[in-house]
Amino acid sequence: MKINSSSYFFVTPHKTNVFSKLSSWSKPDCYIFDLQDGCPNDLKEKARFNIRHHAKQISDLGCQVLIRTNNFSNKSEFKKDMELLDLEFIDGVMLPHIENINDLVGTDQFLATIESKQIGRKNKIHLLPLIETVYSLKNLELIISSSQRISGVALGLYDLFAEMNAEMNAENVNFVTNTMILGAKGANLPFIDSPFIDVHNFSGFFTNCANSQKSGADGKMILHPDQIDIVNHCFSISEEERELLTKKIDNYNSGCDMNLNGEFIGPPIVKAIKNKLNTKTLKRVVPSNSVLPKVFKYGLDLDSVFEGQTITCPYEITMDDSWTTIWSSLVSMSNYIETSDLFSQEVGLKSKVMPFSAVLNLTLCMAVESYSESCLLHLGLEDVVYENPAYSGDTFKCYINIEKLRNTSDNKRSVITSTHVLINQNSQRILSFRRNTLFSFISQIDAKIGNSPEKNKEFSELLTKSKETQIADHLNWSKLPKSLCQKNSLNQNDLIIHDASRLISESENLAFTTLFRNTHPIHFNYLRYPKNEIVICGGFVLAVVLSNALKDFKQVVDQKIISCSHINKIGPNDTMSSVSYIHQTKVERNYEVITIKTIGLRNVDAAVELNTRKWPLALFDKRELRPAAMELLLQKEMPELFHKVCIQVLWEIWRPLNKANIT
Repeated sequence: MKINSSSYFFVTPHKTNVFSKLSSWSKPDCYIFDLQDGCPNDLKEKARFNIRHHAKQISDLGCQVLIRTNNFSNKSEFKKDMELLDLEFIDGVMLPHIENINDLVGTDQFLATIESKQIGRKNKIHLLPLIETVYSLKNLELIISSSQRISGVALGLYDLFAEMNAEMNAENVNFVTNTMILGAKGANLPFIDSPFIDVHNFSGFFTNCANSQKSGADGKMILHPDQIDIVNHCFSISEEERELLTKKIDNYNSGCDMNLNGEFIGPPIVKAIKNKLNTKTLKRVVPSNSVLPKVFKYGLDLDSVFEGQTITCPYEITMDDSWTTIWSSLVSMSNYIETSDLFSQEVGLKSKVMPFSAVLNLTLCMAVESYSESCLLHLGLEDVVYENPAYSGDTFKCYINIEKLRNTSDNKRSVITSTHVLINQNSQRILSFRRNTLFSFISQIDAKIGNSPEKNKEFSELLTKSKETQIADHLNWSKLPKSLCQKNSLNQNDLIIHDASRLISESENLAFTTLFRNTHPIHFNYLRYPKNEIVICGGFVLAVVLSNALKDFKQVVDQKIISCSHINKIGPNDTMSSVSYIHQTKVERNYEVITIKTIGLRNVDAAVELNTRKWPLALFDKRELRPAAMELLLQKEMPELFHKVCIQVLWEIWRPLNKANIT
């Protein structure tokens, strides 16, 4: 015998005024009229009288009704409670404080006798044992098998832990709850979780219900009417969710395959979906006097996009020293040009420059609201150049030019190539790059290619201007301090494992997405995305991976990203480490230019785990490996890194030469 209810609300029937309120409260799936602990000893008769007196009112509620009887061992009160079952709207009995298997057997016999006298009763009286004694927990399997009328098992944590004289900490509660869930599910019965007694702590109750539902519970006992809607919501699915789940298993016959949405489908997943569909549907409430909302959409409008389109970031940002201070708490900074006013002024700059990685992330994030908030995936960057110094106190704008539109080979998605330019208050180009981004499918793309309206003349020259300078061109090399001789020599074909590694915590991720105005919800919206689907912004990942390397490469006075692309996603609390291969070293004027391929690794301490391992050279090819090709290479030649590479970067750095070597 099995019932399909999730909310079990305890009613105190000795309080006469409660009956006038029942119809005004939200409806649970089941009312439990409490004749045991919730009712004082001297008011039990009054409680039973009130139930009889308000029989029609209770029946008209149209919900399941149980009575929690007194203990089976309390013979006189228990017998009086059972007499209430001549009221045929009472569907069953919750049996508390089980001390012996005979409590169940005796109750079953009582119920069978009552049923034999009620020819008109439509349904069998069901029995819900309340597991709140050490005996009942220890003998759970025996209790479940003691009667065919058992419709589920309910847990009473507070009485149980009081009898055990144990602390109700998370570890102990999890052990008891899991024991109950395994017992109930093993008998194909629903498990009803213990009530939450801090009835005015709604935040805590939401969390408690969510955890209960995730652990496998089928319902929750309730002590306060304000908790009813919360349980009904947590243990049900919406009409939209039911429709979506139904579509996922439409046309499924057997075996493992991909459904129409490209999602894996197989027997365990189908079983889980069917279990979900067996839960009740929360009906949409339509207010009598209502208004439809509107939600503003941000990001690129794929209906109106065209090649040659210029997009302006909707805000400006002034970066002061606090930005550098906050940025350095996330990304280690080793280069004097970004940390020392004295050094920077000695080599001809106004002051230290804003960190390359921070300026790059600012440019990326300023494009989110107007461009990439509607994208599916940030694929990678090319030709990232820090053209002119950015200083504390500068104000920045960002512009984007749509260069190329194309649909993917399967015609399911589209890739947009764009140029991004950051300028300061003097209209100087500060940083620029080309970017490839994956979007949803663009219909009628041919009409958007090559037929663009006249370009905005104000920005056309700014956006199409070639990269004439970079930071290195602004330095007075004759004034470089002698102390800048390089301690770590870098030679062509060197493979360097960087010992530095770093994670971005949840709080840091939230702080930096806010600081940089990164409005894409996948980075911070824990209501829309499960915790394990939150993704760290690609620019932050790039910054950390290169920062790990810069510790060994310093002193660097300039850097340029030739290309980079993302392979596997990084989530909060993943640790990133870095490995670099030196492709080329050459001398230009008074500095050393080094071309490097760096890969970022997710949750691998390469300096300890892989420091004696031979690495495949193909992993560090100058050409970007597509994610599928990289994973195939790793699977065959270095399985320790299979699905562990998060990013690949081809970049150049400029380092001052040892003055002794300058001619």
